[in-house]
Amino acid sequence: MKTIITSDSSCDLSKEQLNEFGIKTIPIYVTMNGEEYKDGINVSPDDIFAYVKQTKKLPKTAALSIADFSTFFKQILDENKDANIIHISLSSGLSSCFEHANMAALEFDGKVTVIDGKNLSTGTGLLVLYAAKLARDGVEYLEIAKRVQSRVSAVQASFIIPEVDYLYKGGRCSALSLLGANLLKIKPKIQVIDGKMKNVGKPRGKMNVVLKNYVDETLEEFNNPDKTICFVTHSCLDDETVAEITEYVKSKNIFDEVVNTVASSTITCHCGKGTLGILYINDGGEK
Repeated sequence: MKTIITSDSSCDLSKEQLNEFGIKTIPIYVTMNGEEYKDGINVSPDDIFAYVKQTKKLPKTAALSIADFSTFFKQILDENKDANIIHISLSSGLSSCFEHANMAALEFDGKVTVIDGKNLSTGTGLLVLYAAKLARDGVEYLEIAKRVQSRVSAVQASFIIPEVDYLYKGGRCSALSLLGANLLKIKPKIQVIDGKMKNVGKPRGKMNVVLKNYVDETLEEFNNPDKTICFVTHSCLDDETVAEITEYVKSKNIFDEVVNTVASSTITCHCGKGTLGILYINDGGEK
């Protein structure tokens, strides 16, 4: 029986990756000026930046409803009568998407399994890709779910944020922290821990230097990687810096593949422009 892997738009996989593995995604809502948009469909990160510049406010992101997920799952199953679905969700610690997807899944008599990815961006995407490869290889539905679940806690996802303005606008840092960060040129390090974003460091200096130090420290601390793939994910950082950091990660000769991806509108709303992180599964290899 066929297993189809699904996620939401915040998993930040490229269209090529989604197409290659037949992964289906559902777009999260982004609200600007009272109008609702669909992430990756009719709103882009550039739209987010323009809106913030014009209004000095952040757009709102909204979790998909139970009805949204029900319609999404039903359409897939109607088109694939003998299929099952494994849906890997944006962290329940950041959104109600997992809860709503799980409730919608109850309508489908065990044909839909929902996993809390306890992550965001390509941290979720790593689990989605892993599941899709298992499905492609013919691994049984419930076994895929079991293997994916076993790797959730092993995902290493962290980011360097060059400016804290978006964190301040989103209520994730105080005015005093904003002032201090700007005066001292602090570029916070954000780590996803147990499904939530935590500030775990306050590096200072030029972005390129900070990023290389961050790569070194991360690879040293999380030193048992699955070597299959590492994502370098960013929110519209300049091409030169992205290329430099991607090549720097490659130069470590750890990963078989190092792929850079651009963060979705959903992720951009929370981290702002120029954020960059490296993300990989830190459990020594595929289970």
